[in-house]
Amino acid sequence: MSVAAKTKEVGFGVVGFALLIVVLAIGMALLEGVATFSIWVLRWTFPAFSITFFISIIVLFPLSLIPPARVVSAVGFLFASFAFGTILWLWGMAYTYSTWGILPVVLGLFLGGIGVIPIAMFAALVHGDWANLGLFLVSAALTIGLRVLAHWLAEKADERAARLSATEITAKAYPVHE
Repeated sequence: MSVAAKTKEVGFGVVGFALLIVVLAIGMALLEGVATFSIWVLRWTFPAFSITFFISIIVLFPLSLIPPARVVSAVGFLFASFAFGTILWLWGMAYTYSTWGILPVVLGLFLGGIGVIPIAMFAALVHGDWANLGLFLVSAALTIGLRVLAHWLAEKADERAARLSATEITAKAYPVHE
């Protein structure tokens, strides 16, 4: 192998390594930006959480008691669970970043993206921040509970539609003549 070929090979290796460092630096800068953004957006999360919670209680829960309106209630609860999940994720990201820094955030994102929430819960537990730990637990239970409730209501709406459909078929098969 000639010196020129060897120099070219080493040059490609150095350039490749430099590009890898640049890509990692850009990725870390983006993660730092996302974590900083989650702290910046916190001022809007509590009003959004409150509005979604009160709409769920005041509007969607009474609608779920009326059988024909269960479809609307199921869709509303599903959207509410997505809203609560997004807010919970932002709270987890901000709490993890503000208490332990960027490396646990990166670890949480590598754990399927949602790993920042259990890491935030663990950070709150380690720091004895019981109010935030309770907030995380209640928000997670609300997110999962509303999603389960939405699916249950959708099943009940489907069962009702099937019963009504079967009744229609029977009524058409045996018309009543007066």
